[in-house]
Amino acid sequence: MAKKSKKSQALQYIGIFVGIVFIFSFWLTYTVFFKPAISIPQGSENYLFAIPTGSTLSEATQKLSDEIHFESSIGFTFLSKIVSLEQHVYPGLYKLSSGMSNKDLVLLFRSGKRETVDVTIRFGRYADDIVRAVAPKIEADYNEMLELISNQEFLDSLGFSKETAICLFLPDTYECKWNTSAKGFLLRMHKEFKTYWNEERINKAHSMGFSPQQIMTIASIVNQETNKIDEKPRVAGVYINRLKQNMPLQADPTVKYAIGDFSLKRIYKGHLLVNSPYNTYRNNGLPPGPICTPQKADIEAVLNHESHAYIFFCARPDYSGYHNFAKSYDEHLRFARIYSSWLDSEQIK
Repeated sequence: MAKKSKKSQALQYIGIFVGIVFIFSFWLTYTVFFKPAISIPQGSENYLFAIPTGSTLSEATQKLSDEIHFESSIGFTFLSKIVSLEQHVYPGLYKLSSGMSNKDLVLLFRSGKRETVDVTIRFGRYADDIVRAVAPKIEADYNEMLELISNQEFLDSLGFSKETAICLFLPDTYECKWNTSAKGFLLRMHKEFKTYWNEERINKAHSMGFSPQQIMTIASIVNQETNKIDEKPRVAGVYINRLKQNMPLQADPTVKYAIGDFSLKRIYKGHLLVNSPYNTYRNNGLPPGPICTPQKADIEAVLNHESHAYIFFCARPDYSGYHNFAKSYDEHLRFARIYSSWLDSEQIK
């Protein structure tokens, strides 16, 4: 009986030990694999976590711990070693959800399933305006992109000059990888430029005697002359007529650009004396490049400009934003005097 009792007791101990091991294994498995490992800050359903290019697994793990509440970084590290995550750290933007387990995190990072970002190109007067707005949206370094957009050797490879580099940035919204480099983004913009300037548009530009960049230069002036979509083709037609007749464009927006003062509401004779290749009162032909990023509507307005005999236009004496067009200088002078008197009456200096 004593022997049986001892044997029974031993079996009990073994059973207890096995039970403890089982429970511990279950707890460990749950903790490492399935227990919620992260919690997103209150007020957010998801968190976009960026892994910079060149990051090691250790650096990515530390960054994750620094940015959000990480319950089990040790368990994450352990599981990462099992699946050799160190060899598969893909830079980019990852969408994390509160309650994700270590298993979820490891599988996400291992898969390389990254989120894209929308980069919107809006109005800008200079190429660096666009670079300044774009760089924070992606991984690209602002200074590196600015240096590239000013590097003539790089621009030559794309068919642009420093003055026409702004043509690369067609206003639109583009879906990009977050880990896009400075050069990668500019090459993407060049690809978008070539896509927009298809054979039909290029042929139309050439039939008018212009390159795509020259069309965009005219379009940038149209952009600054009127924001009325229905008037843009008529304004474009005026500048096409003046170029055909070898007349100076005499476009006030180019004077503002040459001076660098875009707050000017009136252009006086003294302003017209500024010595700059962008001053179209002193220089015939087109300025060296666009004076802003033209919208696609501006480009289309030039390519499909209105055919007419107008060579002058002047803002109407009201706040409509529209213009009076003239075929002769005398007619234009009459409109200009009326407008000037109206400006005086409105105390617009």
